[in-house]
Amino acid sequence: MDLISLVVVLIVVGMLLWLVNSYIPMEARIKQILNTVVIIAVILWVLNAVGVLGVLPRALVSVVVALIVVGMLLWLVNSYIPMEARIKQILNVVVIIAVVLWLLSAFGILGGLPKLSVGRL
Repeated sequence: MDLISLVVVLIVVGMLLWLVNSYIPMEARIKQILNTVVIIAVILWVLNAVGVLGVLPRALVSVVVALIVVGMLLWLVNSYIPMEARIKQILNVVVIIAVVLWLLSAFGILGGLPKLSVGRL
């Protein structure tokens, strides 16, 4: 992809996001989620367009995407599901421990855990 096409697409996406944020009435939290999702998608698209994602091992890209998804889901639960602060704290600790164990297993540092579809790096 040439540089002019990349810049044009970024301008169009930016303008569309600005129009949505300016003229479509919705809750501020929903706009924040929309903006975050679009920015992450654009960053991944630009990295793919310039060839950075093609250089990285496929398993590493899967790990990064999985971490982004888990982080977004945890943020959504913490932001929008009403529960006691103590329960949220326990949930966060359990998710973080599970993610750390999964990462250690995915990188081959911790053996004995079932492998997910990410494979070894």
